[in-house]
Amino acid sequence: MTPSPGRLPLVLLPGPDTPAADVTRLVHALPAPLRPVVLGQCGADVRPGPAPLDILLAQLHEAGVSGPFALHGWGNGAHLGLALAGRLERTAGYAVCTTLFVSDATAPGRTAKARAYGLTNAVRRTVTESPLVVCTSTVSGRPASDVAAWSRHSTSGTEFVDLPQGNRASNLSCLITTRLLPRAARLPTGGVWPPGQLPDPPPPPAAGSRTN
Repeated sequence: MTPSPGRLPLVLLPGPDTPAADVTRLVHALPAPLRPVVLGQCGADVRPGPAPLDILLAQLHEAGVSGPFALHGWGNGAHLGLALAGRLERTAGYAVCTTLFVSDATAPGRTAKARAYGLTNAVRRTVTESPLVVCTSTVSGRPASDVAAWSRHSTSGTEFVDLPQGNRASNLSCLITTRLLPRAARLPTGGVWPPGQLPDPPPPPAAGSRTN
């Protein structure tokens, strides 16, 4: 696949419980300067480990992603994203993943379900230089401690953002866009943001801080 020049790749990693429609809606809501690259398959029970990460690296290569990119993971896909960011960082010597976005996920290894997906001690110990943006929701029912533990996995700071209720794909696209693009390039393909768009990002937080 030939990459589009000037567009920042946004790698999307759905988890085994992520509806395909959620991925499709986000892809359609993203503005043109971001190039969505969907890895893996919705509903697949992908276990973080050497073989799955090799598969994801091959998919990145096939998609023409050869430089810095951002990443958004849903559920266990976020855990895979953390493992992938850590693997690339160790290989390159710097954070290849510019920002790791997390949705619908407790921190790695915090639940029996996460452990059942094969999250090893190595994944639970992964710490990256990539900034983390963890999307939360007042209706998610996630225990705060399980989500807050994500702050242990970045040396560049972790931002926690409560997404507004409503069109989740548009709100998520708005959040990702405001964190990745300069203001002039933020408009979505349709030309306007929905009412109640998220604010501009705050100054970079201190490592492990909570900013919502």
